[in-house]
Amino acid sequence: MEEKSEAVAVDTYAILAMAYGELGKRAEEVLTRVRRGEVVGYLPATVIYELCVHWLRGRIPTLKSMEEVVTLVSRYFRVVELKIDDYVESARLKVEGDRMLRESPELVGRALSFVDSTIIWLALKLKVPIVTGDKDLSYVAKRMGAEILW
Repeated sequence: MEEKSEAVAVDTYAILAMAYGELGKRAEEVLTRVRRGEVVGYLPATVIYELCVHWLRGRIPTLKSMEEVVTLVSRYFRVVELKIDDYVESARLKVEGDRMLRESPELVGRALSFVDSTIIWLALKLKVPIVTGDKDLSYVAKRMGAEILW
């Protein structure tokens, strides 16, 4: 990513890592720029669902209420509602991504999650890099032509 990138797709993994202070340096810089409004941080609506599940399971201790989860998402990110065609393409991407993972010596037995496939699809559709530290998502996204920031 060039330092002046205008937009990124943000994975749930990155938001969780941010909550735990475990972001990679580059990802931290980009998400700081998202927070300042200098870079647009896109989230597919599926990430909202996944964040809520993580919060309800007690995995985001820095957020004290569901209201704080909603505020974080609505204040700093641009949520993209997916349409039927997006789900169709995400499903195709998942099947192809799972094949790639099966053929990978280091990731055999792994599979893309539903949310991962929607993040990759959104990034490819918008032609933006993905902020993530997720190995499965990164492996597939790179092979499909998406840039990964971590």
